[in-house]
Amino acid sequence: MKNFLKLIRWKNILVIILTMIAMRLLVIFPVFANYGIKVMFPDWIFYLMMLATVLIAAGGYVINDYFDQKIDRVNRSGRVLVGFRVPRRKAIAMHLWLNVFALIIAVVVAVAARRWWYFFIFFGAFAMLWIYSRDLKKTTFWGNLLIAMLSGIVPFLVGMTEYFAQADAVSYWDISHIRAVKMVMQVIIFFSVFAFIFSLMREIIKDCEDIEGDRENSVRSIPVRIGLKKTNYIICMLAVLSVAAVAFFWYCYLAETRFFYGEMLPTVYLYVAVMIPTLMVGIISLFGTSKRKYSFLSGFVKLIMVLGIAFSIVFCHIIVNNGTI
Repeated sequence: MKNFLKLIRWKNILVIILTMIAMRLLVIFPVFANYGIKVMFPDWIFYLMMLATVLIAAGGYVINDYFDQKIDRVNRSGRVLVGFRVPRRKAIAMHLWLNVFALIIAVVVAVAARRWWYFFIFFGAFAMLWIYSRDLKKTTFWGNLLIAMLSGIVPFLVGMTEYFAQADAVSYWDISHIRAVKMVMQVIIFFSVFAFIFSLMREIIKDCEDIEGDRENSVRSIPVRIGLKKTNYIICMLAVLSVAAVAFFWYCYLAETRFFYGEMLPTVYLYVAVMIPTLMVGIISLFGTSKRKYSFLSGFVKLIMVLGIAFSIVFCHIIVNNGTI
């Protein structure tokens, strides 16, 4: 069981679960309750959708380790699972069953929600993770972009399903419906953009950390193609872009709503937990090319991502306690 949990990256899986729950319980529910609107996407379908998402992600981690055995022997020789602690055949079987169960659940979700294309979202994610692990990971940038896109889809999936559930259940949207759905979707889109940019930045940092194994196995990652020093500038630019995106979301949108107008708690939280640490990532990235530095940055960026998602707690607190617009 210990090896299985390591293989599926249980900490990353937990972040996915918490992200989806946060979008539903801390963004959608409080905003809709404030406007007197009922949430239409049933809880049981939501939790099935979350389970399918988690299983697809877990399967992706397994197949990634399966194809990365040679690279991992160079980059992290003491922590290689597939081929050592977990037999190759067992790893493939795990990947198969995780995705079979995920796609069966996806069919149930699609039928229950009466939208068949929901199934193809999960099937597409499964197919793209296979292609990524086998081929795209060895290319320059495209593998990083795919993983970042899949990370960004996770919060958006929660908002999208509720949007269509509202469209199916309510034939006429009054002003309250329009305002509530608009606010929910705008906030969730911000979380999706946040997840996308930070995931892209972390993937590039991990490529810097793994440059030795990538070189030996003909992986054409960004650091391999242009070198670590030039890649440092890309990481710094992404950090600055991340801060700019957070600042734009806060000052140009959220702080102007009646809910958040004049509120100091969200401002302090975003500066202390997200923007200042992200600027630190950008500054640190410019100095040095040691593996230890990139390992630190990778963990630091993951922490900032978790703190960014945790902003949903602050969001919920303000919405619940500030009355109606």
